[in-house]
Amino acid sequence: MSQPHVRFDFADGLRGLAMLCVVLFHYTQIFWFSRARVGQILDLAPLAGYPGTSLALPVNLGAVGVGLFLLISGLLIPLSLGRQGAMRFAVTRLTRIYPTYWAGLAITVLALWLASRLGGAPFAVSTRDVLGHASIAFQDMLGGRNIDPVMWTLKVELWFYALLGTAFALTRRRLKWAIWLLVPILALLCRGPAWGTAWHAAQYYLTPVVCYFPLMFAGSWCYFWLTGQAARRETAIMVALMLALFVWFTGWSSPALYLSYGVGVILFALGVLRPAWWRSRQLARVGAVSYAWYVCHSIAGYVTMTALARLGLPWWLLVLAALLVTWWLAVAINRWIELPTQRWGKRLAEQL
Repeated sequence: MSQPHVRFDFADGLRGLAMLCVVLFHYTQIFWFSRARVGQILDLAPLAGYPGTSLALPVNLGAVGVGLFLLISGLLIPLSLGRQGAMRFAVTRLTRIYPTYWAGLAITVLALWLASRLGGAPFAVSTRDVLGHASIAFQDMLGGRNIDPVMWTLKVELWFYALLGTAFALTRRRLKWAIWLLVPILALLCRGPAWGTAWHAAQYYLTPVVCYFPLMFAGSWCYFWLTGQAARRETAIMVALMLALFVWFTGWSSPALYLSYGVGVILFALGVLRPAWWRSRQLARVGAVSYAWYVCHSIAGYVTMTALARLGLPWWLLVLAALLVTWWLAVAINRWIELPTQRWGKRLAEQL
């Protein structure tokens, strides 16, 4: 079945909004509320002073942004799979994700080295730490210290690509069938009993990753509706079902966390139903650089803010400096790494 040639412009604006939510969450909430955790990652004493500093909000901006990112992936991946097929899709995805992430990881390692200079302590990042993160999908299996706390979402993305692409090939390019092939497997991984050592290991490593897949499938059903492959009623029912599965598979005890993901769902639904609202040139610009910014912003931003805090600068100036430093790092990665490797990956895929 030929795929419709469509472009969801509103997704660029939503991706930009998602990135702003994530970066502001880390710089205005995590950095201040979780000082002990940030100090542990940087191998520094927790930041002192700045009483009452933070942006207190009723929702978790990080969960809003991540929810948006996953829903957008679920919306766009069917389009790429349908046009390219499983093999070409794998090539373009891998060449898009890994080189850019490795560039961001290099900046993270450099930032941690600078943090060790600030603290006068030995550089504690090991080769095993770096290799585990460089693999992305197998970081938990390879072990090592978690030096990049935001990379977990990339594991979700990669396993989603791998499992959905495999199911897509097995079902002879029938995407809805592929989703239904995966759903019972995901249910067993997330909520099923342990059947022997190998299955228990699969649950241990994969459950924290695949529990997010129903959220992405909700985005996929919006793709079916927007391209005329599903009626409105079917889409509403399936999106509700996938969101219910997301809640069941994750099983969190925090209603506030689900509320934050729910805000992301509402913003995404507004994008689908009112796309003109999100066709913003500024948000699209952020969206175009969002992946490069995502992979380099966390630790580099924390180290920038920690270093400047020693000068006694006001908290908002610390946040602004981190935003500017990591934004221009992201622009450089996007220009010199991300875009060239994307073009190379497309040329490589066309030869298959």
